[in-house]
Amino acid sequence: MASKRVLRRLVLAAIVAAGGGCTAAYKTDIMRKDVLTDAQEAIASAELSHGDLTVAGSVDRPDTTYEPGQPITLRVQTNKSAYVAIFRVLANGETTLVFPNRGHRKAALAGNSPLTVPAADDAVKIAADKPGIVLFAFIASTTGTAWPFTRAPDDGSDFADLGGTTRNIAKDLLGALQGGGAHETAATYLTVRIAGRGLL
Repeated sequence: MASKRVLRRLVLAAIVAAGGGCTAAYKTDIMRKDVLTDAQEAIASAELSHGDLTVAGSVDRPDTTYEPGQPITLRVQTNKSAYVAIFRVLANGETTLVFPNRGHRKAALAGNSPLTVPAADDAVKIAADKPGIVLFAFIASTTGTAWPFTRAPDDGSDFADLGGTTRNIAKDLLGALQGGGAHETAATYLTVRIAGRGLL
């Protein structure tokens, strides 16, 4: 009888410990799941990759979490020489082409040569905005004729504002990157979390 009580207590303790472990994991972002809005999903679900070209993107904080107003530094690398574009998509769909930009207008990138955006000497800044999840889309192609690689920043701005109709943007991207020829394309996506009261 006593052994059954001990066994029950051990099982209960294990359940409590497991539950506490999950809570701790969520609090330390080990099991973090950033949920995209429908507007962000329109970009993230676009089938843009074709061929052996790969592109990798990262940010300067391992936990990918920022405070409002804090600068965000991106890093991008391709496995072969290519042209690169980086899009920032906010939760409401507001999309900005953050690279190329006023400080770095050339989209060409040598293979296996990481590029920091913005570079230390660039006169532009990518900053965290309101609390929420921000999607960064890293797009690459072996040809630089598509509009993401040639689009100039808006007048008086560091970046090109593409508006908030992400379904149309995704459709334009597909059309521009699949425009015939033997070029290769690649895309990868990264979410960052802007901390604050507006984020659950």
